Amino acid sequence: MQKRSELHLIVPGICGPLAETQALHDNLAVKQWLKTLSKSRCQSSAEGEHGVLTEILDLKYEDGFPSAALTLLANDLYDAGMFYMHADPVHLQADMDHAVLTSSADLDITAQESSAICAALDQHFHQDDLTFFTLNKDQWFVSSKDKIRMQTTSLVDATGRNVNFILPAGDDSSLWKQRLTEAQMLMHSHELNVARENAGLQSINSLWFHGPGDIEVSVSDPVATICGDNGMLKGLAKHIQCDHIEIPESAAAYAEYLSSCKPGSRNILELSQLDHLVNYTDVSLWTNALEQLLQQWIYPLLKLMSKNNITVTLYPCNGKRYRFSKYDVLRFWRQPGGKDKIEDYVSSY
Repeated sequence: MQKRSELHLIVPGICGPLAETQALHDNLAVKQWLKTLSKSRCQSSAEGEHGVLTEILDLKYEDGFPSAALTLLANDLYDAGMFYMHADPVHLQADMDHAVLTSSADLDITAQESSAICAALDQHFHQDDLTFFTLNKDQWFVSSKDKIRMQTTSLVDATGRNVNFILPAGDDSSLWKQRLTEAQMLMHSHELNVARENAGLQSINSLWFHGPGDIEVSVSDPVATICGDNGMLKGLAKHIQCDHIEIPESAAAYAEYLSSCKPGSRNILELSQLDHLVNYTDVSLWTNALEQLLQQWIYPLLKLMSKNNITVTLYPCNGKRYRFSKYDVLRFWRQPGGKDKIEDYVSSY
């Protein structure tokens, strides 16, 4: 009997966590989505995008997930003799016991501001043999000749949170916290930040260090393709030597592509449209995007995969995974309601 092909569908944020879930109880799109989930097979899984990728591929790496190095590898900027870390520009709103992070995606940073402030950081830290540089106006990096030994939290998981509880930890954390303080002082006084504040804009007053792992990653459970617009995914595909494709225009186009793959193949698709929206207190932004994603991608994919006898495993990156096969549609007795609650599927923070 020929082994069925598999689609590992990574959709961070599709089950929260949200600021609150009360507003979801009368939402018809959410109710329909929970009905769909209730007919799948729920199992425990890893948390976070990096944890899920590690689980699917059975990745082995010495330190943390090397998202910075993989992103640079995808853009042909990786030097095997250096060590890298994301140093993304952010705004920290601090008070007595909180420091809430706003990511670069919400700061509307201009190319001029990005280049000038990052160049100032590079000049300041040149004496420490560090190099600060930009991939684009929202993504900054730092490279070092010395290995960076720290455990960090990704930017998307830190956005909108009190970062006092998720600061870097590990052997080198004290050194890098000191460097962060220096960077904050420099950024606070930079003329472009002064101009932003005078214009009523949030300043680019801090950096968020994350993803410093070594690129020496081994994979025990390979896949045929990785599909996603995240540069890190392209770098991962390049490193483990599998095909990478950009997200096509429709679920039908992606299904057609999968039909041309070798039977029995394993494939990864990541849809990240909801990932950033879970950070807002206005959950309507998330529900509107959820409905669009469900109608344009999730429901058509589940239908097409069932038709082609391809097993789909959905990863919300929240510690659970949901397995769909063509036989799951027969589970008519599973209806949300009664014992099932929205909070069983969509979490809050």
